[in-house]
Amino acid sequence: MPREPFPLVREGGFLEAEKMFVLSYEGKVSEKKYFEDFRKSELFNDSGLIEIISLKRPSNRGSDPISVKKLLQEAKNEYRFKDTDEFRLIIDRDNWEEIHNHNFDKLVDDCKKENNFFLAMSNPCFEIWLILHLKDINEYDDEEKQRMIVNARISNSKNYIDMVLSEIQGRGYNKRPKPRVFLPLTKTAIKRAKELDSENEDYPKQLGTHIYKLIEKLIVEK
Repeated sequence: MPREPFPLVREGGFLEAEKMFVLSYEGKVSEKKYFEDFRKSELFNDSGLIEIISLKRPSNRGSDPISVKKLLQEAKNEYRFKDTDEFRLIIDRDNWEEIHNHNFDKLVDDCKKENNFFLAMSNPCFEIWLILHLKDINEYDDEEKQRMIVNARISNSKNYIDMVLSEIQGRGYNKRPKPRVFLPLTKTAIKRAKELDSENEDYPKQLGTHIYKLIEKLIVEK
């Protein structure tokens, strides 16, 4: 039976899909474009059992992790989802703890209470997932890793991680990842992200990302 449409999500999704992955992003450009490109690619498990829906964020809402979770809670509470649907928070660890005093351990506990809420956190930011497609983080020395984890602002629009990614690509990075550069190396990125997550933490405490846990559920098995 087709599901009722709900206005918070983008149009064009297969609303009758047996299982939905409802994503809420902290970023406004990179994450949205990446997942839309992934959804359109041959990598996506388009069996009719999985669907990605990105929540539209109102212009007057913040982008901090708590606001991201509230968007998901509102959608879950207001519209009819199935028990099998999963809600994913695509967030950055970055400086939310040091500067804004966000308690990520509490956020993890809150998500576990929801049963079908999950974090897909990157440390320091989403771009570390993109870097793992092109470079093994362990090839960097400790000093460079520290610069990446601090991820200092280097211009009005770019942080240190953006510069690193630009250098690896051999071209500028404009927050709009090109699918032809990254998607063919998705399984390489998954492998490298798993190696960084050897202790199976609830969220990455050092350089790393849990985006791979979501991608593993979305990717075609071959």
